[in-house]
Amino acid sequence: MKRNIAILLTVMMGFFAFSAGAQVSVAVAVNRSNYLLFEPIYAKVILRNFSGQSLAFSDDAAATGTLKFFIEMPDRTRAELRKNAFSPMTGIILKPGATEEVLVPITRLYVLTKPGNLRMRAVISHKQLPSEYESPATTFTICNGLPVWERSVGVPDLFKKNKEESLPPRKVKIVTFNDGKDKVYCLIIEDGKYVYGVARIGADIGNFPPTCEIDGLSKVHIMIQVSPNVFSYFIYDVNCELSEKEVYVKSGTAPTLVLDPKEGTVVVVGGRKGIKDVDFVEEQGIPKLTKEVD
Repeated sequence: MKRNIAILLTVMMGFFAFSAGAQVSVAVAVNRSNYLLFEPIYAKVILRNFSGQSLAFSDDAAATGTLKFFIEMPDRTRAELRKNAFSPMTGIILKPGATEEVLVPITRLYVLTKPGNLRMRAVISHKQLPSEYESPATTFTICNGLPVWERSVGVPDLFKKNKEESLPPRKVKIVTFNDGKDKVYCLIIEDGKYVYGVARIGADIGNFPPTCEIDGLSKVHIMIQVSPNVFSYFIYDVNCELSEKEVYVKSGTAPTLVLDPKEGTVVVVGGRKGIKDVDFVEEQGIPKLTKEVD
């Protein structure tokens, strides 16, 4: 909470400091100091219109205007714009004197595939403005992460265009990194050519890494302890798509994953399945007990 307030204050200080003499003030911030490589990164851009006229933005950036970013990579080169990039300002009308907050998926617009320290500025332009206006820089770090578990899995036929198609095996791994606030565990699924997805599993509450098993359909089952008596259970397919999420509560014994090698199935043994709003509530996506377990 304190960190979020500090980020907001930093953004607003830059926002008002940069307002003097500008027809549009611009500020940009990210919500964390560290990100995992290939993890989605979002930037919050705050705009205030001092031009005295409404500024309408469409998908035709040349005819109206756009919001772009100058991102300095660790090797001092500028981040490359993706071929399928879109204008994050499409459909927005910035009225005179109004303030607008825009949440931008930076990794969908720019190629950020080099770990290290990055500097980012937001730049607003419009046909009705005499010049472009640029925000102060914000910085963040992209990390590789430290592997703690890894398996190679085949791709089931249901993910193939036809049964004869040959697809390379995929690497399923759990990595850990410090996001600037917590030590976090993440799932990554990739092969030699593509990264199919990155998913945040949960924070380390004291050197308790998640337990993982792979079933006969190459689905990865993950159990992670999120508090002394609460566990989150996830099932992901080979495209890193979440297919199931449940919460288990310690009841006499802690829940654990057990693989049946003959059937190729994974079951949860021990504990009991939690009931939302009875056993637990979710706070920022994290299950919290409604009362202590005996």
